[in-house]
Amino acid sequence: MTGRTRTLAVIATRLVNAVIVLLVLSLIIFAFMRAIPGDPVLNLLGEEETTQAQYDALRIQLGLDQPFYVQYWNWFSRVLQGDFGQSLQTNEPVLPVIWEKLKATIELAIFAVILGTIIGVTAGTISAVKRDSIFDSAAMLVSLMGISMPVFWMGILLIIVFSVGLDILPVSGMISFSTIITPVTGFPLLDAVLTGNWAGVKDLLSHLVLPAITLGLTPAALIARTTRASMLEVINEDYVKAGLARGLTFNQTLWRHVMRNAMIPVVTVIGLEIGVYLGGSIVTETVFSWPGLGRYMIDAIYANDYPVVQGAVLIYASIVVLVSLIVDLTYSALDPRVKI
Repeated sequence: MTGRTRTLAVIATRLVNAVIVLLVLSLIIFAFMRAIPGDPVLNLLGEEETTQAQYDALRIQLGLDQPFYVQYWNWFSRVLQGDFGQSLQTNEPVLPVIWEKLKATIELAIFAVILGTIIGVTAGTISAVKRDSIFDSAAMLVSLMGISMPVFWMGILLIIVFSVGLDILPVSGMISFSTIITPVTGFPLLDAVLTGNWAGVKDLLSHLVLPAITLGLTPAALIARTTRASMLEVINEDYVKAGLARGLTFNQTLWRHVMRNAMIPVVTVIGLEIGVYLGGSIVTETVFSWPGLGRYMIDAIYANDYPVVQGAVLIYASIVVLVSLIVDLTYSALDPRVKI
């Protein structure tokens, strides 16, 4: 079997596994939503003025009177056709709304990933090169604090300092009321850049800074510690010493040999942290009133809006599974000796 054929076979296997994971997860979230206290029918009608006849009629209309397995199959069969149902609260199709909300979450997550990766890899690399220095000790102490501090507390702390105390950044939201962005792609920041609306870009970035820092710092701390440990392990390898013996400078050896081989565990951590970014975005969006999918899903949970929560969780899970596959494929690009 050639290398390319083997790679395609592995990808096909991973995709099959991904489908199984999403199938099991869809069943779990479907069951858990119905275990959450509350009744979507009463949420829609109100408890005080609802008669039993009204209650029963709406329950039948929503299909909630049917057995569990019938409800699940009706929902899942529609999902396979690209129909995630309609919101119980707004009666809007779920998938288009989720996609619009997801755009705001993606913009926030991308900036948080970039910020967390740059900070983490830079701090970890410097700590490894300057092992046991003051910078190394300080960086590891700060990273430990970053891992230990809850996301919501970090967000509140940043708001108190930069929004309330210094008054240099907005407290919440994604954009000011006075700023108008011409839609092109649906991604506000990208649209502002494409249309040359630099005032809008500035306004969007000012709203983006604190949520991105809040979401990116905890993964950055873990990436920094992983980078340091991986770098220290690779630096002691024989081929690094051989490179130095051949006349390469330390910086040349660092960039040509150490960094590339040390990045495999780091890429793994970054891929795993995608789930943290998405999970953290739910808390971050709530703290900063960011109009993303996480905040939308929290509101739907409180309202027992089954289709919205089921669809949102399924989308989140699909993203994590897809990123995991991409991370696996990245291994062989970083080190041809690694076989996926």
